[in-house]
Amino acid sequence: MNQQISQETLKKILQAVDIDELSYEEIESAFLEEESIKDYIPDGICQVDPRNGDRIVYNTARAHRPHDNVPVDEIEEPAFSNQDCAICSGKTTGVLDYAELSEGFTFINKNLYPIHYPTDGSERYPTDYGKQSPKPDGIPTHGLHFLQWTSSFHDRDWHNMPLADRVIVLERLGALERKLLTGSEHKMPPTKSIGGQTEKRGYVSIIKNQGRLVGGSLVHGHQQIGFSNVMPGKFRRHWLFSKQRGENFASYLLRLNPDHLTIQDYGPAVLLVPYFMRRPYEMYLVLKDTSKQYLHELNEGELSAVADGWHDAILAILRVMPKIGRETAYIVTAINGPGAGLYFEFLPYTQEMGGMEHLGLYLCQGNPDLSASHIRQILDVDPEEEMGVDSLESAT
Repeated sequence: MNQQISQETLKKILQAVDIDELSYEEIESAFLEEESIKDYIPDGICQVDPRNGDRIVYNTARAHRPHDNVPVDEIEEPAFSNQDCAICSGKTTGVLDYAELSEGFTFINKNLYPIHYPTDGSERYPTDYGKQSPKPDGIPTHGLHFLQWTSSFHDRDWHNMPLADRVIVLERLGALERKLLTGSEHKMPPTKSIGGQTEKRGYVSIIKNQGRLVGGSLVHGHQQIGFSNVMPGKFRRHWLFSKQRGENFASYLLRLNPDHLTIQDYGPAVLLVPYFMRRPYEMYLVLKDTSKQYLHELNEGELSAVADGWHDAILAILRVMPKIGRETAYIVTAINGPGAGLYFEFLPYTQEMGGMEHLGLYLCQGNPDLSASHIRQILDVDPEEEMGVDSLESAT
């Protein structure tokens, strides 16, 4: 039988079955009471790059993770294989949401090494933090950081799970998103919003890092969900884009991206290569109803379309990277909120960042037309051949 976390092991760390049944205060308390997290609490401070509005949050404790800052000859490879998986053995934090799949289950727990934590930072860094250096005091941060494990099976993820199971995973992700956005208004510290007004609100960031080269510390497939009062810089840029152009970015992209760069149309959503592709084989999955901004707003048909798009985009990445001689590694980001519509970026690590890129001039070793054509070809394969993709993932 494939390696997985068992029901018996899960019961030892199960704190709640349905996150919808928890209040935001109860979720915060679960973080504050998790003893294993207390050695990795973030610094609680965010600085803003005055050139472009990028936000930088600090957590010096994350440098003490087992796989960080270790000499190359001392790196323990099992962290990146299916041997001694911490998740399969249940060596992780308490679980706050659980749902059965056709085989196994999906679950959400607390990130052991959080970027955001339910504190304003005063417990770790008193008010003289900013006085110890010439830098501004920064923004006190407050929030939560979760992990969603796509499947209890170690070798299952978006590329090799049935559609119905993928939809369940999205539904649970949407349930967490909804709880965070609707249950936390009175808990967020005051911060300046996009419009410059001071208000209490939070921002949900959903990402997936898979592979050692992009910071993925475990192979067991998962998503990260961050929630805090700190607005990611891209969210702000999308809001400004919509104010300047009179439409959100998803609407703009659907209107102007050339048809020949479409990879697959799922009805409610479309998978495409953007005409401004920065790196070979980048893909965007764009929801066609551009009035919707969040995952929890999607209906059943839209969730199925998104689930199919995630499947195809990740499968394409897993197939194409070994063919071009690259170690399999990729990032997925969910772009939501005012000014964005809702879309997902699939960013394979096909090319390193160089000096020109840091100046804002991207040199791409590929072009959108060829990438779109190759992705369509590589997805047009007998479904039975997908079985071979599992070995690609376990090799990262």
